Amino acid sequence: MISGALAAAVRWEWIDSNPAAEAKKPKQPPPQPQPPTADEGTRIVTAAWEQDLAWGMLIWLKMVTGARRGELLALRWHDVHLDTGVLEIRRNFTRRNGKAREKDTKTHQMRRISLDPATVELLDAHRRNCQQQVESLAVAFNESAFVFSYEADHSRPCNPDGISHRYAKMCAELGIKSHLHTLRHYSATELIRSGVDIRTVAGRLGHGGGGTTTLRVYAAWVAESDKQAANLLGARMPRPGARGAGAN
Repeated sequence: MISGALAAAVRWEWIDSNPAAEAKKPKQPPPQPQPPTADEGTRIVTAAWEQDLAWGMLIWLKMVTGARRGELLALRWHDVHLDTGVLEIRRNFTRRNGKAREKDTKTHQMRRISLDPATVELLDAHRRNCQQQVESLAVAFNESAFVFSYEADHSRPCNPDGISHRYAKMCAELGIKSHLHTLRHYSATELIRSGVDIRTVAGRLGHGGGGTTTLRVYAAWVAESDKQAANLLGARMPRPGARGAGAN
């Protein structure tokens, strides 16, 4: 904003040059995500399932998709395609200063995330539970109902802050230092460790720049995965003298 105002001042010949053009941003420290370990992830999702099925489903989906909190809360059932195993992320739900609203995703782009068979099966069971809750009110189930809601008719999404507080409390009881956003990091790092390419990981997370952001944030795990790749190739390549090593 300052640079734009000063640029206008240059055009109007109020000043000779734009000093903001020479300004440099302070160097930002590199991101240092701290996702839960695989063991902690198992304990977290197990505890969530034990509390209730809907809460377990939310935490499970957060871990396997890496979607942002508001993106999951904005999900409606017409965004969940169980027949093809695809989740469509189209909106983001926020609540600030007491005002709730749905808006575009952070990158203003819709994305499609593939779901594994186990997640599809769990979502199908969750959908049937939601449908039973709605129909118990003598109301017809609507595809525009929210996937995650504390309302019996699923007409409103869960409160974002309430979800974060519930997660923090659960982790504190487990003795695990974690906040909800770290499950996004968990999803990314597990994919990278498993050898999934950066562009695919970036696409699932909704990162722009074709993977540039993903590389910047998860550089340490990319390096770890690269080392595993090097060891894999090195183990498969023939070494000098190996052919005649067993000859008489």
